[in-house]
Amino acid sequence: MKKMTILTLAILMTALLSGSAVAVPRLQTYIVDSEFYHYFQHVEEDVWVTTARNFDLKVVGYWAPASIDDSKLTSTFDALKSPMAYDYLDTYLVVSVPTGQSGTVWINGVEINSFYNYGDAGLAGSAPSWHTNTLLPSLKNFNYYHVGAIDNADVNAWHYDHGMIYEPGWGDEAVFDVVVSGFDWTHFDAIGMDSFGRIHKAPNSHDASYFATPEPGTLTLLGLGLLGIAPLLRKKKNI
Repeated sequence: MKKMTILTLAILMTALLSGSAVAVPRLQTYIVDSEFYHYFQHVEEDVWVTTARNFDLKVVGYWAPASIDDSKLTSTFDALKSPMAYDYLDTYLVVSVPTGQSGTVWINGVEINSFYNYGDAGLAGSAPSWHTNTLLPSLKNFNYYHVGAIDNADVNAWHYDHGMIYEPGWGDEAVFDVVVSGFDWTHFDAIGMDSFGRIHKAPNSHDASYFATPEPGTLTLLGLGLLGIAPLLRKKKNI
């Protein structure tokens, strides 16, 4: 009996692990031509990163693999349960920036230069109240950009998973031209509500960030500074 119990638990654990391994997040963000990092500058884990100030950002809504077979559905109830049943996400892009910094983020030419604390009650007129309650507080400020409806009427949602890009499934992508100025970094999440009132959020493993690189002038000054202390280092070594 004890052996059977252990075997049953092992089977259940294997099923859970395999299920989580193949699951595709409903919402994802991805920066075109970015690189995926498991650890980036000890700041973020599992993130697509770009250091270009101007880039294309994708917000992805993914429902099911393209190979899913609905030909065996026998009732309307089954059809409603199917991942291929028509659905949509009323989606918002969540733009996060460092606290204490001033800058601007342009999305398709729309200027965003006001950012708020995660502890705020909400942004009147900018997003439904359910958005703020879903986001966790952090050392960053944020604002929203309304993406609009992303649906699953076509096979047009690529899966951007831990450095790999897989063939598209049922869903769609929205692409935005983004320009960042003044911030050391800018992080992009997505959050949305489906037609059944369920909230979906891009997980930490499927989001994207911009990180600034030092300007050429800054690098030149750093180089001159190092040259200036070189004689002192040599003198200290000779003592």
